[in-house]
Amino acid sequence: METEEEQVEKLKAWLKENGLSIIAGIVIGVGGLGGYRYWDHVQKTTAEQASSLFTQMIEALDASNSDDVQQHARALIDEYSTTEYAVMAHFAMAKSYLSNREYEKAEESLRQVVGSAGQEPLGYLARTRLAAVQMQRELYDQAIMTLQIDFPGSFAARVDELRGDIYSRQGNSAAAIQAYRKAQQGTPGPANIEFLQQKLEDLGTTG
Repeated sequence: METEEEQVEKLKAWLKENGLSIIAGIVIGVGGLGGYRYWDHVQKTTAEQASSLFTQMIEALDASNSDDVQQHARALIDEYSTTEYAVMAHFAMAKSYLSNREYEKAEESLRQVVGSAGQEPLGYLARTRLAAVQMQRELYDQAIMTLQIDFPGSFAARVDELRGDIYSRQGNSAAAIQAYRKAQQGTPGPANIEFLQQKLEDLGTTG
């Protein structure tokens, strides 16, 4: 079973192989609403100012300084809109909004990533985050619809577990159990198989 950090390393490798200017990994916390961790590796040809803004944004994010996060992220989005800096800026803004429980704004930031990254790892990742935010807002049908695409196999267990969480919140225990069991069979498997098993037991099953 791969850990979250091993999955991040795969994401970083994919980004590097595809010639992108930033190699970044994002670790999602339990329930899809946890913290982020970023790795910043900027190619020598990348604009120095963009790199500086990105670094300042991440430092502000680590310090939970929402105002500075928004300021630096907006600058990256406005000045480097066609680069991966802008994509990562939307992720940072979403994280900042989530910390302040501004779920609608977080949802909009994640939608921007989904729209720009498309069928790339960061786009798929943004969809899982978006569905988690929609679940938090009790928009369960929307959250399920957000996940109604063909995800790569590496996302399968995460997506199935998230579907289970949504169904469980809805009170649809049968659908939740089915989704959780499917997540157990994913390759790579769920990030925390013990926690997933506890979710199943909370629904009255040991399988």
